[in-house]
Amino acid sequence: MSNENLTMKLGLFCDFDETITRVNITDTVLERFAHPSWREIQEEWLAGGLSARAVLEKQMPLITVRQRDLDDFIDTIEVDASFADFASQCTEKGDSLYILSDGFDYWIERILKRSLAAWNGVPKEIPVFACSLTLRGEEAVISFPYFPQGCAHGCATCKPGLFEQLKASADKSIVIGDGVSDFLLAQSADLVLAKGALRQFCQREGMSCQAFDDFRDVIQILDAFRSRFREEDDD
Repeated sequence: MSNENLTMKLGLFCDFDETITRVNITDTVLERFAHPSWREIQEEWLAGGLSARAVLEKQMPLITVRQRDLDDFIDTIEVDASFADFASQCTEKGDSLYILSDGFDYWIERILKRSLAAWNGVPKEIPVFACSLTLRGEEAVISFPYFPQGCAHGCATCKPGLFEQLKASADKSIVIGDGVSDFLLAQSADLVLAKGALRQFCQREGMSCQAFDDFRDVIQILDAFRSRFREEDDD
């Protein structure tokens, strides 16, 4: 077995909403705290009339919420029960785990802190690349730090740009996701783990992917991926 495969490092690029969590948090927050007109904007986006960034710029100002109420609501969001095991394995193997999301850092970071707090071996902070949200009184104020100047894809968080920047530090790049914002990453990754719309996209485009339902599946798929390279090297 070569030293290269003994030390093979993976770069894992993971979506958040409906991948790590069971629901799209932005939609659930809008449903709970926004003026009902957010749904009309959503329909315009689904019809292709708005970019991901533009739809958030229109929807998020419709929210009215106190921080205490928002935090209490966020704390009810369920996380995949095996995600902490997966994150711990990434640390153990020296892999790089990144969360790339069109959602918002405010609740992603709060949910990660809650869901990983009890686990030894999990990094204190997983790098999160997402839209920014703060509360000004009862109003949601948003910005787009990745990339603030916008991108050709209309992303709220430019996942393709981040992917190209970050994947260089890994031997193999793995995409884990479920949605439209992961399509462009799937075209460049060494391995795609997909469910939902991303799985349908890969099947429609004839692209190879591994289907998963939860992070128990992800752990098994990655173990098999590593084993395959060890076996090829032994041959």
